[in-house]
Amino acid sequence: MTNNTLKKRSSPDFSKMYYKQKNIVKNISLPKVVRVGTDCSGIEAPIQALKNLKINYSHEFSSEIDKYAIESIMANYNPKTIWGDITKRNHSLLPDIDLYVCGFPCQPFSLAGNKKGLEDERGNIFKSCVETIQTKLPKYFVLENVKGLVTLENGSIFKKVLFTLNKNLGKYYFIDWKILNTKNYGIPQSRDRIFIVGRLKTDKILSFNWPTPLKMKSLERFIDFSDTRKEEIPPSRKEMFKYIPKDAKFIDLGFTNSIFTNSNKIAPCITTKGLWCVPMHRNANIRELLSLQGFPKNFKQVVSETQMKKQIGNSISVCVLEKIFESMNF
Repeated sequence: MTNNTLKKRSSPDFSKMYYKQKNIVKNISLPKVVRVGTDCSGIEAPIQALKNLKINYSHEFSSEIDKYAIESIMANYNPKTIWGDITKRNHSLLPDIDLYVCGFPCQPFSLAGNKKGLEDERGNIFKSCVETIQTKLPKYFVLENVKGLVTLENGSIFKKVLFTLNKNLGKYYFIDWKILNTKNYGIPQSRDRIFIVGRLKTDKILSFNWPTPLKMKSLERFIDFSDTRKEEIPPSRKEMFKYIPKDAKFIDLGFTNSIFTNSNKIAPCITTKGLWCVPMHRNANIRELLSLQGFPKNFKQVVSETQMKKQIGNSISVCVLEKIFESMNF
């Protein structure tokens, strides 16, 4: 880590910025080293995806306001700079990048949240993401959020999101979106997320090639059989265990009325509270949860189990990003 100081700057004056579009669109071939920057970085699923793909990259910056997420980033990755609140920084001070990824906060849009959408103060982070892209013009950008963003308020919020993107970035980017599920890209976790991908326009504009689904791995492979400790079932959940199939692997204890369909093949979407491992009669451990999000066994846990579960539950699935990046032809 060459610079882990959190930096706060004033917002840039976009009226004074000039874009050399002609110089940009003529050649968007990526260099041998992909310069990448992430915002709302979490535990850096984008960087892990690049590592898994063995793509030569330069981790130019991360951005986080959660001190525990910063600890995890510093223990596992090596960004040149970690920024703090992106809504208060001067984006023009950022280094040039080829790839930008931001999983902007899902709470304003989540079906489990207050559904205030762009009116939520956290929605300002989305605006800062757009400003960052507009300022640095990376060759590709990826934005990720919950599936509920598409249907919230009868789709009006998502229309605002797309309108904002096209108004500010449509001159420079081909922009496309699609809902992708982790279970369709090798890892058996049912996790629907919306991905918005932008690529700089060229003389011959081509649509983005969304990745082809892969065969799902066996869910049993994700059980850590070496962890033989047993835990008591929460008293408020004992009744529901009468209806859990005997061959179930992972379940969400919050789904009290579920019949746990396909619980022997697919894990439910990981939340910040984790899952229950049925065969081992305990909560799913950190190693299991990380693997169900595509992180390696050697990921270093330097925060409490509570904070680690929160970080895993908020992360983008690494396996999905891998397939998206492959479609970018780095």
